[in-house]
Amino acid sequence: MNQNTSHSSSTRILLLTLISLLLFSFLPIPAIASTLVEVNPVNTPDGAVILIIDGLSAPYIYPELTPYAIDGMVLNKAVVHNISQIAQNSARVVDIRAPRTYTEAGHSVIVTGNSGADGEVVGCSDATIYDMAHDNGYLALAVLEMGDFYEMRAEQDIILYDETNSINNPTIMMSTSKHIDVDVPQYVVEAMEMRAEGAYDYVNRFPESSGERYDAYNRWAIDTAGDIIISMSESAPGQKYILTINAGAIDSSGHYRRNSGYIENIEGIDTAIMPLYELCIENNLVFILTADHGMAFATDDVRGGHQAEKYAVTSEAQMIPFIVHAPNVDAQVIDGEFGQEDIAPTILSLLNIPNGLGFADGSDIGLKDYVNIKVDAPASSSVELVRDGVIIASASDDGDDEYLFVGIEPEVNYTVRTGGALGAQNGMMEQEVFADSDMMIEFTAQAVTSENGGFFQNMRHLIGGVLIVLINVIGLVIIVRILKE
Repeated sequence: MNQNTSHSSSTRILLLTLISLLLFSFLPIPAIASTLVEVNPVNTPDGAVILIIDGLSAPYIYPELTPYAIDGMVLNKAVVHNISQIAQNSARVVDIRAPRTYTEAGHSVIVTGNSGADGEVVGCSDATIYDMAHDNGYLALAVLEMGDFYEMRAEQDIILYDETNSINNPTIMMSTSKHIDVDVPQYVVEAMEMRAEGAYDYVNRFPESSGERYDAYNRWAIDTAGDIIISMSESAPGQKYILTINAGAIDSSGHYRRNSGYIENIEGIDTAIMPLYELCIENNLVFILTADHGMAFATDDVRGGHQAEKYAVTSEAQMIPFIVHAPNVDAQVIDGEFGQEDIAPTILSLLNIPNGLGFADGSDIGLKDYVNIKVDAPASSSVELVRDGVIIASASDDGDDEYLFVGIEPEVNYTVRTGGALGAQNGMMEQEVFADSDMMIEFTAQAVTSENGGFFQNMRHLIGGVLIVLINVIGLVIIVRILKE
């Protein structure tokens, strides 16, 4: 290599390095992780299992509801002993509706909390429960038989999905994506690979298009999820995770096997569900049963639908189950009207993960017997939680600006203070709140008026700004010099 070539290579490397530094100087400094303040002891779950039963309509399984055909005929309900038993020991929301009754929309709304979400929204940063979970050190695992659009798959650290969406000829693929600095345990990967290879044999024991084959397709997803939970408990007991399952055969049954076949396969998945629920309890995991949309029928003994306008406007297509068993959640029936967009904020609340969903228009339903308050304060500020004039919790962490107070008694008025040294009144900002559900409170640095606190806070911002400008100017000068050479 001659001297000119060496000089040219060195110049290019230096130029790229300086450009990278220049661009980096414009990027916002990442937020520091929240300081956890436990006001009262809580049992934070070790993760969540979200079972999305594709096409399961609440009127066919809820005791308060009656399914009707579009022509007004009363339709048969499913006999679901296991789901009913689970519901009796869980929180169950009676009226929760999908805003758009097709699979991609349903999955998108469930994971983003945005009522108009689609795959494009799912693909945005800080849009999904998985983004929030990754920020808090969780893994995202999934078994998706249907509704496996690219953006949903890309949110997972490891996923099994049916490439063909075919009950008669399932082709299960495995995909991995690294989001955080925690590897998926190899034992879990091997267990998922083994399950993927056995999917066709699972269903091939039964004739094509038979009810038993549909049941086997659903059972494969649920049994695979059970294996993943066992593998995680054995090989990575300290690792938190969200496991999402989409059991796809109920939806297909409604489309192709008429309402009698639809009911038959709801009862089939009911027989398979109890071991998964029990594994969640044994492993301190939140168990959630829901659906992406429901299913409607024009008359008795015909094929069903959910997306076409005549179906989409029906309660049978819109009303989905939402059943939650979790630590700190009492068995209860929740009345009132809710939307599918409320599911994502509720999941984060159950896991004590601050809700930073960038596009959510849903709200936490408030199932826990306590609430959390996340406080964004000016850097290095102290924070106090006050009730009836008494400080019940406080925190101060030099350099931190985010605090998560957990285990707060709900339905009570509190004052949140921040600003100067703990207990000081000068320069303190405060906000009155009624803690009826998890909430976030933001205080701006400009509002800190204490003589010392405000001065030093502003000085830090001033010095930081000057340094950024200097880095940019020096970088530009060096780049111009290199280009001239």
